[in-house]
Amino acid sequence: MNIRQWLLLAALPLGFGCKSPALKAAPQPTPSAAASSLSTNAPFLRIARPRTNITELQVAVRQFIPSDHAQPIVYLAGVSHVGESNYYARLQKLLDAQDLVLFEGVTDRASRAAGRKVFDNSKEELGSLQNTMAESLGLAFQLEAIDYERTNFRNSDLTIEQIAQLIAKQAPAGGKPSKTAQEFQKLLDMMQGDSLIGALVGAGMKLIGSNPKLQALMKLAMIEILGRFKGDMSQFEGLPPEWKRLIEILLRARNEVVLKDLQAELQKRSPAKRIAIFYGAAHMEDLQRHLVQEMHYRPIGEQWFPAFSVDLQKAQVTDAELGFVQSLVDYQMKMLEQRE
Repeated sequence: MNIRQWLLLAALPLGFGCKSPALKAAPQPTPSAAASSLSTNAPFLRIARPRTNITELQVAVRQFIPSDHAQPIVYLAGVSHVGESNYYARLQKLLDAQDLVLFEGVTDRASRAAGRKVFDNSKEELGSLQNTMAESLGLAFQLEAIDYERTNFRNSDLTIEQIAQLIAKQAPAGGKPSKTAQEFQKLLDMMQGDSLIGALVGAGMKLIGSNPKLQALMKLAMIEILGRFKGDMSQFEGLPPEWKRLIEILLRARNEVVLKDLQAELQKRSPAKRIAIFYGAAHMEDLQRHLVQEMHYRPIGEQWFPAFSVDLQKAQVTDAELGFVQSLVDYQMKMLEQRE
């Protein structure tokens, strides 16, 4: 697997995607001295080891208050698209307690026009590879674990057609698709399993799922990879130019949509009092900068949600195997960042 494919597989659970009975209000992120001093590029992902035998990926939900106290509280709720079922249950409680949830949901134009919030058939649509990944790792898939039919949920994202139009603008004269457009089509084919690499990755994930030891090592590798993503991935020097442009569109252009929707809500005579932006964790650092620098919000609290974990002792992962996984991830990250 080359570096581009490795990045794609690693980034899928971060944000390149995508009825429970009434629940009691969830505990909200609590203010703390540490939270009040968070910088505008504070990460939303971290690797935690709550016990010596447990390694887990944690994702932040961060609470922001405005300089104008008449404006609503905003929560940036980062999410991993694959995780343990209790992780999504906790997120659902928190989201249900908000007045408005602006969520990530790439659809086609027909689905959006019909008022469908997300793809009705997520296994066969954009989430195919992510769903396979979740099942193979014994995890849940976000589109199946979160109830998007809540009355306070509002889709705030681009459609597939809009993303394709943004990419098409970069095409050279003569009508030939740009390299960015070609990579975007490969991404769609891979996620839907309609390409050779997508089929191979899907088959590999199913093989991993059949072996508990391999399953644990794959989850451990994903925790180590995802927990180290910091900042703007489009700025990695080890990426080819077309991938940098593609990531910029998949992250920043979609962030512009949700920020525009947030601004429109803030300008209402009676805006929602508590608003959550529910997007993949890869989007969050950019959203945080805009919220703080342009909209004059500041963080006052945060809560870290364990997305998924590995019990090293139960999975019989040795110190040597753990060291090998960590060294491999270090090497790949250096390749991405072009560090000596």
